Amino acid sequence: MNKNMNKNHYILKTYCDKIFLVGSGNFWYQKTESRNDKTLLYKIYSCVLFFTYGFMTVLEIMAAMMGDFPEDEKRDSVTFATSHTVVMIKFISIIKNKELLKTLNRKMMMICEAHEEQTLMDEMYRTVKINVVAYCVAVYGSATFYVFEGLRKFYNGSHFVTIVTYYPSNDDDTLAATIVRIATTLVLLMMLLTMIISVDTYTMAYLIMYKYKFITLRHYFKRLRENVDELVAAGKARLAAEKLAQGLVEGIKMHNELLSLSKDIDKAFGTVMALQLCQSSGSAVSLLLQIAVTMYLLLALFLCNAGEITYQASLLSDEIFYCGWHKCNSPVLSTQRNIRDIVLIAILRAQSPLVMKAFKMVVRSTYSVFALFYAQNK
Repeated sequence: MNKNMNKNHYILKTYCDKIFLVGSGNFWYQKTESRNDKTLLYKIYSCVLFFTYGFMTVLEIMAAMMGDFPEDEKRDSVTFATSHTVVMIKFISIIKNKELLKTLNRKMMMICEAHEEQTLMDEMYRTVKINVVAYCVAVYGSATFYVFEGLRKFYNGSHFVTIVTYYPSNDDDTLAATIVRIATTLVLLMMLLTMIISVDTYTMAYLIMYKYKFITLRHYFKRLRENVDELVAAGKARLAAEKLAQGLVEGIKMHNELLSLSKDIDKAFGTVMALQLCQSSGSAVSLLLQIAVTMYLLLALFLCNAGEITYQASLLSDEIFYCGWHKCNSPVLSTQRNIRDIVLIAILRAQSPLVMKAFKMVVRSTYSVFALFYAQNK
């Protein structure tokens, strides 16, 4: 499909295609033969892939708890054991909510679809790309540094190592040990790819698209006001009142659908957000800054877009108030459909704070983490 026709459709369909390729399953709400995750071959592929991730994580945990390694490798073993355990839980959380995410994909495309502006959708698409590219560069940049460090040790007479697992041991320089170390590095790179596509940037893209749904709704009320002004100026007060009433009802309906969507987003991605806080906070406490930079970048991107959702939602009440209701003095509506009553209901609804439980916890706790770094730098 041409990405200029419907950016939400293009982004979500592209993500679902890539998520399918990295073994996480079919998240697209429409049944297609090209993305059938029920086949035996795909199930084997997916199970082998995630078993490999899980087995490597278990070896990292064993290295952190029971391994006898130098201080720097012991520290790295704790870092990777902790972070990869969190990543595995993220995988489980997303895959467990696959059916919910299928429904979310459909709703995210349909809500406000008829009123989306091409320029606004282009802006949203650019924002998604910038966020995704920035995060990918940070993740694989960190991984590249670990590979370079492993090569540096190798050329200095030690063995090549990126992540530390229980086997091979520190003094094992056999060919088999070298093969295992290279293999775990390749598994790490693949695991990062699955994490980026299936979890982290997928969550990020959802937050950005959800934010732009509120911006679209604001623009809808603004256009409604302009249309009402034109009709009133042309002396068509009755038609203006009817159009305004219909527009307000449709706008309230879209707003309610968006608020309902936030609950589903919390269910689908709340665990990912909460775990990201734990992961970032753990890096701050242990001062493992090599990996903390990437973690904090992701957390910052999550929080920035989550805060923008709350901010854009809070602006709706002003757009509704200035929709032009005061210019429609013609009593063309029955008491039950009085324009002022409709406007009042819409404003009260828009003034209720948009609370996303996972984000609420993250924002409150993150201040403590940043305060910790600030205090250390004083």
